[in-house]
Amino acid sequence: MTPMRSQPRADRIKISPRARRALVDRGVDPRTIRGSGPEGRIVESDVPSSSGAPSASPALSSMRRSIARVTASSAATIPQFHVSAELDATALLALREHWLSAIQAENGARLSITDIMLRAMALALVDCPWANAIWRDDSIEPLSESNVGLVVALDDGLLIPTVREPGRSSLAALAKQRTDLTAAARQRHLGSADHQPAATSLSNLGTTRVDDFAALIFPPQSTILAAGRIVPRPWVVGSELRVRPTLRLTMTVDHRVLDGAAAAQFLGRIVRYLEEAALLAAVAP
Repeated sequence: MTPMRSQPRADRIKISPRARRALVDRGVDPRTIRGSGPEGRIVESDVPSSSGAPSASPALSSMRRSIARVTASSAATIPQFHVSAELDATALLALREHWLSAIQAENGARLSITDIMLRAMALALVDCPWANAIWRDDSIEPLSESNVGLVVALDDGLLIPTVREPGRSSLAALAKQRTDLTAAARQRHLGSADHQPAATSLSNLGTTRVDDFAALIFPPQSTILAAGRIVPRPWVVGSELRVRPTLRLTMTVDHRVLDGAAAAQFLGRIVRYLEEAALLAAVAP
């Protein structure tokens, strides 16, 4: 007996393999496509360039477009290199713990690791005046104030307002200034006074699981310091291996303004302020 052949379904969709893959990629139902091939076969040229459905990615906001423009320019036009260091954060944590309650009682601000790092960076700029400069109009421009930019994360991007002279004010005043500045940035209430020139910025991801990272320079600044989290790690003290809370820093440097040795000295000065208890106590309120 001759086996019976199944009859082709009248509603079977004729479609080329390449057209089928393209439709799957775009999430388009082939039943919505009118084929132009033989016997109505759907060919690749029949597949629309998009599904017509709303895009899964929202339109870029003006902030994201600005970030894209600035970071692309930074990566493409600035000759950047990195210097890194790991430090014993015991004294840093002790200083914050010592002043935390007193400062909060004084003005309601909570002293943060970021505040102390901002102070250390500003003091290092005073000690290393060659680092307190920016690249503008194809030349090195020294700055008169030791300001430090602070990267503030937002829901749709980031802003980098300026902390004015964090090496001159008390830790209490600095904590209040940083608190107010961060709140203004997140509420989009920054003014022109919050964007004064600064040679360097701080990007602190210490509240995340990030151990270390490198940040892109915010032009026309010449450096940016990236800080990871403080966690217990193996640390050699004298000839003994111990466990200490350590902090890893990575500084991105514009080679047009600073060479390797100068950048290493600048970073080393920041590390010294953060690591040595006597120096940290000397800049307390």
